[in-house]
Amino acid sequence: MKKWFAACRYVKPDSLEEALENYSRDGFHLTTLGEMSFFYYDFIQAEPIKYRYIVDVSALPKVQYMQTGIEQGWEYLGKTGNCHVWRKAYEERRPENFADKACRRKHCIRVGIAALAAMLFCIGSAVALIYGAILEHRYGVGRYYISYIVEAFPLVPLAVYFGWAANKLLN
Repeated sequence: MKKWFAACRYVKPDSLEEALENYSRDGFHLTTLGEMSFFYYDFIQAEPIKYRYIVDVSALPKVQYMQTGIEQGWEYLGKTGNCHVWRKAYEERRPENFADKACRRKHCIRVGIAALAAMLFCIGSAVALIYGAILEHRYGVGRYYISYIVEAFPLVPLAVYFGWAANKLLN
């Protein structure tokens, strides 16, 4: 099973961890992450297992970081963007999260501000294109104003998405 654009749906590390744990409880287990992980996550169907997932946003993990996680029984699934994904099966007591909370919060703020900037850029671009269409229709040749409107149209859902993402990340 493939989950398309999961990286875009679960913008916060906490929400991605929760979603992956819910999928595992339903019998869908994440396979390793790779180059295409931004576009889709690949799951295999098997018996339901209780997994604890950790999405760690450490910038560049050192060799010790990887070895320590593996020695503590965590399975490294790979990297998506700058997030490293780990999992560990458990039966009764849920394993502790070893991710740095301060680093995670800084990551959310940085990405949230970038999403907010992207939203404002989309809104500004859409307004400029609509204004250009009005000017073209009123004072110009008049044959290009439809193309301005068509070009502005996809910016509206993008602005809504970036606004939603910024809200999730900054709250």
